[in-house]
Amino acid sequence: MSLLSSTPAATVAGPAVRSGLAYAWYITLVLLFAYTVSFIDRQILGLLVQPIKRDLGLSDAAFSTIHGFAFAIFYTGIGVFLGRIADHGNRRNLILAGVFVWVLATAAGGAATSFAGLFLARVFVGAGEAALSPAAYSMLADYFPPERRGRAVSLYSSGVYVGSALAFIVGGLVIAATGQDTMTVLPLLGSLRPWQAAFVIVALPGLLVFALMLTVREPARKAAAGDSPAPSLSHVAQHLRVYAPIFIGCAVIAMITYGLTAWLPAVFIRRWGWSPGEIGPAYGAIILTCGIGGMLASGWLADRLVAQGRRDAPLTLALAGALVLIASSAAVAMAPGPIWALAAVAVTTFFLGLPVALGPVVLQAVTPGRLHGRVISIYLLLINLIGLGLGPFLVAAGTDFLFADELAVGLSLGLVGALAAAVGAGCLAIAARPYRALLQTMASR
Repeated sequence: MSLLSSTPAATVAGPAVRSGLAYAWYITLVLLFAYTVSFIDRQILGLLVQPIKRDLGLSDAAFSTIHGFAFAIFYTGIGVFLGRIADHGNRRNLILAGVFVWVLATAAGGAATSFAGLFLARVFVGAGEAALSPAAYSMLADYFPPERRGRAVSLYSSGVYVGSALAFIVGGLVIAATGQDTMTVLPLLGSLRPWQAAFVIVALPGLLVFALMLTVREPARKAAAGDSPAPSLSHVAQHLRVYAPIFIGCAVIAMITYGLTAWLPAVFIRRWGWSPGEIGPAYGAIILTCGIGGMLASGWLADRLVAQGRRDAPLTLALAGALVLIASSAAVAMAPGPIWALAAVAVTTFFLGLPVALGPVVLQAVTPGRLHGRVISIYLLLINLIGLGLGPFLVAAGTDFLFADELAVGLSLGLVGALAAAVGAGCLAIAARPYRALLQTMASR
């Protein structure tokens, strides 16, 4: 049997506990841990801007290419193909293959001594991580009914913030402990610079992810309202007035998330003279509290409203969060001091949790079950191509070319964030009416 072939339904039912909510929540926690580790591997670069730029002789624009586009190239390029596998094959085994690739690639970043070497390593990190979320969101949709799906998906999605927070906290403490200019000696690998050692260290938890995924069983696929025997992407094309603005709106809002994680440490280091050991734990604490709080609160509130008959609640909440982000992002740019800046970042991080957590829930509600993997892969393609690829780059472009001043990185960050929030909110507002109509149509079938 092929590694990614479908598992017969008779083999997945298992003991009664595996078909119940207890096992479903266990799967959610395992997937959350996998997503957390993937984001540690992905976001550790944000705290290593200065030493990598110094050692490899990079500009802000060149660094943003490694941080954003290098990862996004394969993540987006291979994502739709992996989404199709998630719709028809064994999703657990697909995740296992992805974990294997991204762990090796993350560790390989520690051996990089040039722009090209680090760029290539980040390309393969993106290729491996592209397997995770299409399969994970599809599995969660099969494990949970619609009225519980918001909480499960928001808990899984909080891995974005847990991983980012740990990357900043642990990375900051490691750099502070070793010093920016000292060499770190690791067994079998010899002497490495602190930023190179950080890549190797953050790759290690991926081994535990691989082991835990071996305990996961492939769920039986559920038929959803509006499913055809073999649904195709023509469903998306037929309802482009719904899908296009949701895809674009969420992707543009993601520019705020990735812009912050890539450049906020540089704002505090350059403008107010903070060290990585100071801003890393401070920003990490905000992500852990405000980021996860926003995600879990949005999932809980969305489920409660859906249970009361407000089936469009996830979209409404995502739109509300985007509107708040316009003002909070502008406040980041205008903050007169570091404490005010952290307060603005805390508000921004909390309300980012609404569209980030609920975007997949919004899409699943109007998508046949056999299309979940492909639709989510398109969603993630745009999130990473526009959000991760373009967000950090536009901030760097603003610093290098618009303001022509490294110290203006905070102003550039806030400007990009406010504009992205305004465009994202407009897109979600455009989607609202046709989205409600499609929800009603699918419910009537």
